[in-house]
Amino acid sequence: MGSEAIDRPVSIACRKWRLAAARGYRPRMFRPGTLLAGCALATLSCSPARTASAPPPPPETVQLGPWLADPGPRQMTVAWTTRDPLAGRVEVESVDAQGKPGPVRLVQERGATVDHRVQLQELNPGQRYTFQIAGDPVAHGSFITAPDPAADPFAHPFTVLVYGDNRTNGGDHALVVRAAEAQGAQLALHTGDMVVNAKDQRAWARWFDVERDLLSTTPLVPTVGNHEITDQGVTYSRHFKTPGGLPYHAFDYGNVHIQVLDSFEIQAGADPHTGAVSDAQKAWAEADAKSVPADHHLWMLVHQGPYTHPMQMRGGHGGLPGVRELISMVQKVHPVEAVFAGHEHFYERGEQDGLRYFVLGGGGAPLEDPDPSGSGVKLVLKALSFATLDVCGCHVTGATKDIAGRILDSYTLSDCDQPCTAPGFAAAAAPADAGAPIVGIPTVGTQQNQPSADAGAAP
Repeated sequence: MGSEAIDRPVSIACRKWRLAAARGYRPRMFRPGTLLAGCALATLSCSPARTASAPPPPPETVQLGPWLADPGPRQMTVAWTTRDPLAGRVEVESVDAQGKPGPVRLVQERGATVDHRVQLQELNPGQRYTFQIAGDPVAHGSFITAPDPAADPFAHPFTVLVYGDNRTNGGDHALVVRAAEAQGAQLALHTGDMVVNAKDQRAWARWFDVERDLLSTTPLVPTVGNHEITDQGVTYSRHFKTPGGLPYHAFDYGNVHIQVLDSFEIQAGADPHTGAVSDAQKAWAEADAKSVPADHHLWMLVHQGPYTHPMQMRGGHGGLPGVRELISMVQKVHPVEAVFAGHEHFYERGEQDGLRYFVLGGGGAPLEDPDPSGSGVKLVLKALSFATLDVCGCHVTGATKDIAGRILDSYTLSDCDQPCTAPGFAAAAAPADAGAPIVGIPTVGTQQNQPSADAGAAP
């Protein structure tokens, strides 16, 4: 589905409305007869007046979204779904450092659909933008484009959010997302398992509702989890996969190259209980790594990672041999700085065979007990949690936080003598190997004694 851009003027009322949105005001509902409702109606009329022979299109009913995808220095995709097929329209404008809005462009799809993907192109790197979907209710958001790859990476830092395994416990999922949203990351990586049953469209609706504020301001790049293939990956592909593309892919964000792997590759024989990685995916990852510049960070995002240590091992859990084999092939070409995974519902940081790995599965699913005595384990926590990574040139520092925003763990993934020149960047963090294996398993969150709501579901 293509889209086209049309430059159009807007009213002062519209500019004031978008400026409020850019500053963080996000109303969730409008009541008739109020000033807020009037502003919303003014926003909906931001395009030029139409003649009687060309009435405005009918209002849209946004069902899921909006969410942001395909982040780049000069592009962003705004995605959402509607009940009925129609051609989506998005108005986008830049916002400078003082909060002053720039000219507005209208970008609209060329054909009618219920799955909307409006591509915003010819944007400026490292620039904040606000957008608005012409719809009912009004759906809007904001984002910052990726840094210019040709610019000095030591002068253009950014923050990446990593989280996952949200399924089942909507309340805990919401607590994680609200705390994560407050971090102000420019990019979000999801380790998979968004819902417990991908066939359940109501579960997807609840997931998107909880994630709305985060995903309308932060582009999301997820990897497929085993619960996403309980419907053969149909719904996940509909929402998150590039049409005609593979479930594994790679992209650059600033000076970070991220390989998004598929540890539950259906073509390789995977099912919701057993992971699998094809030889084709391994060969692709090795070839892709050859194109990564030597001074760029290489990360991997995958659902079932190379290593993990649950207290009670069961079928389909623990590290996946196919992922370890893939990483071994890639490391011969380019160093892998870190692997971010989920699948197990706890937090684990470790290092094994020279590879630093993270398990970030505390996004809302029923928490499980990790094994602190596992080989290579640096730290384990039974906690609702997420991680943020601050990148500035060669410096990568990270922190894992709980639902109150408190730091549970901190680490340095990369460092060098050249300082970060961006003001306010905190380069100091704990050493990469900080935190000896703990004795006991602290529980941080609200699920300490909750029975699993996933009984009978895929593991």
